[in-house]
Amino acid sequence: MLKRIALALMLVAAVAVTAMAAAKTATGKITAIDGTKVTIALEGERPDFIKKNGPVKFKVGPGKILELSAPDAKPFTIVVNTKKASEMKVGDVVTFEKGLSMAGC
Repeated sequence: MLKRIALALMLVAAVAVTAMAAAKTATGKITAIDGTKVTIALEGERPDFIKKNGPVKFKVGPGKILELSAPDAKPFTIVVNTKKASEMKVGDVVTFEKGLSMAGC
């Protein structure tokens, strides 16, 4: 009986870890770079984590969303501030996810 309970708990824990690991990502194309500000036209659906002043994490480093276009705009664009803008190029396709919040630091 204890083995069955332990097995059930391990299964639930494995499912929870898998769900957390499947982080939502967004993909877009860089349309402009101005200093540390990068304008990105998103492809597909707008994920829930894309909010003004929200943190994002690129492959090259972190960033912060400064501006959002109108929700019905096609394509939906965002302006992100990142210190790694110099490593990006206009026309590049970038994938990013929700970054870590700096609240309370």
